[in-house]
Amino acid sequence: MRWFIIDNNNFDLNARRKLLHERKRKKQKRFRLITLSIPLLILSITIIVIISNRNNTVATFNLAIPKIEEKQLYTVCIDPGHGDWDYGAISPNGTAEKDITLAISLKLGKLLEEDSNFKVIYTRATDTMDWIETANDSLKERIKISKICNADIFISIHCNYSSDSNKISGVETWYNPSDDSSLTLSKYLQQALIDLDYTTNRGVKSYVPGEELAVLELNTTTSALIELGFLTNSSDEKYLTSYQGQSNCANALYKAIVEYKDDTNE
Repeated sequence: MRWFIIDNNNFDLNARRKLLHERKRKKQKRFRLITLSIPLLILSITIIVIISNRNNTVATFNLAIPKIEEKQLYTVCIDPGHGDWDYGAISPNGTAEKDITLAISLKLGKLLEEDSNFKVIYTRATDTMDWIETANDSLKERIKISKICNADIFISIHCNYSSDSNKISGVETWYNPSDDSSLTLSKYLQQALIDLDYTTNRGVKSYVPGEELAVLELNTTTSALIELGFLTNSSDEKYLTSYQGQSNCANALYKAIVEYKDDTNE
């Protein structure tokens, strides 16, 4: 055992107390610093872990997402018959076929464009065809447009004319005899127009090879050519030149196209 001898003459109790108090204060300060440092350290580690996990999560998430393929739209090529210098049939009142076919085609196209399942291609959307010099060139160009755009169906819209009698009326739809799909499409279109009950039903017809229906005969796309009515018939002309009549025809054709697409692409 070691003995400590205290010199009472040199010993200062107050100074001793101050020294102990100072040591205690420093010890408490160190303890507080340590106490404060631990949460900060934990917080720092937590942040690092979160950031690391977040980066890993993003990478894993991106890898886990399957590539979404672009939706394949059903492409409809609308062919407003004639145009520009080619007036088509002209009624006794001066109504030009080219104007009626364009008006109804644009209304039909708008309905299809508002449907997210369709893409619309026009062979002409205005009355200008400066790039075509002859009717034969016009037909070839219309077919070419359909092919380039890889259209699913091609619909050519026309009006009829009779030099024999103004009593002849009616709607008819022509199809390509070498294409069963063309016949099916024509039946849908014809029936939709007949349901409007604005004229007589002249039926679905097939051309004789060699006739001037090149948009059908030379077209590899499923196609149909519609004769909406006779401009030489006053009743047909009145209906087809009216806003309501044109809207009705466009709506009927739109519904027929939707039904044809749904029924043949199940």
